[in-house]
Amino acid sequence: MYPTLFEIAGFKADTYSVVWFIALSLAIVWAIKRLELYKLDEDEARTIMSVSFFCMLLGARSPEYIANWKIYFNRPSLLLDLNRGGVHEVGAITGAFLGAFVISMFRRKISFLKLCEAVAIPAVLAIAVGRWGCFLNGCCVGLHSDFFTAVHFPRDAEGFLRHPVQIYYSAIAFVIVFILLLIERKIDTRAKNYYAILTPIALIFYAAMRFLVAP
Repeated sequence: MYPTLFEIAGFKADTYSVVWFIALSLAIVWAIKRLELYKLDEDEARTIMSVSFFCMLLGARSPEYIANWKIYFNRPSLLLDLNRGGVHEVGAITGAFLGAFVISMFRRKISFLKLCEAVAIPAVLAIAVGRWGCFLNGCCVGLHSDFFTAVHFPRDAEGFLRHPVQIYYSAIAFVIVFILLLIERKIDTRAKNYYAILTPIALIFYAAMRFLVAP
């Protein structure tokens, strides 16, 4: 595992944060490029996505903040330390979804459902890429296993192997991206009376993945 990507003059760049930053950046860039596919106003969508991104970060960290609020209240500088409790994927998705929904209620120039459709596939891509950050950091580990895919994580005793569930998540997420892209090719994304198709399918696949893979 490589929890530290590099260190310069005492500054450490942890692999977990860097990989997830890359994953989210790719998702955001791709989502913006997909706005035209759904005939969405780019300026309006950017505003909603910005609010949604902040809510995503808040949602991802909220379980940790709530559980250890006294620590963060006394030491606010730790609020951005992702190594303390990490981030929670379900909280991130929930926060992003609720943030976009609420802001869309006040800014009715754009369809919330179409916006969800535009970002659904990039969001799954972020999970597929970001989970490698979990693997390289040695966190979010699976249960003990002697299966041929099992690996040893540094925090465990020598010879103790676990399922690399982070890689399972990544592989399944890439498959979901591929399936959603195939489905998208069969639908008219510019239809005036377009109903959300990709978002519910993505959520169903995600829930199934969590149920099947979660340690």
